[in-house]
Amino acid sequence: MKKLFEIVLIVLVALCLTFVFAAPPQANKASPAKQTQKPGEAPQAKQTSVSKEPVYEFLNPKGIPGPIKVQALAPRLDTIKGKTIYVVACEAGPQTGPFLYNYLKAHYPDTNWVHVQHNGFGPTDPKTEGEMLQKAHALIGGQSW
Repeated sequence: MKKLFEIVLIVLVALCLTFVFAAPPQANKASPAKQTQKPGEAPQAKQTSVSKEPVYEFLNPKGIPGPIKVQALAPRLDTIKGKTIYVVACEAGPQTGPFLYNYLKAHYPDTNWVHVQHNGFGPTDPKTEGEMLQKAHALIGGQSW
């Protein structure tokens, strides 16, 4: 039993020393020409000058995000009197969207209210979306579940 304990201890010490004193991986400074890969093909391994082990390159399954265009919010309206405001009820039940539209129309009669029932998360009708962009001074969009 004592002999087994000594052997296990020596192996553990050897492993620890290997991890402590092992050389850190070095970055590949000379990048070889990229190989083209056809869709459905397995990625090709390429040899690096530092290591004898192959290095595999994979594409990120989330894709490569494009640049983000930061845009300021539209300025607040000083008054809603005489303005056109769209009430877009996305995924709202048949009670929520019309209720909000009717409430706003009754309490703010000097404002042109336009109700759009939209059953989805994104744009579905380019004609309606384009009309909103051209005619609306403001938009109230909502979700309700």
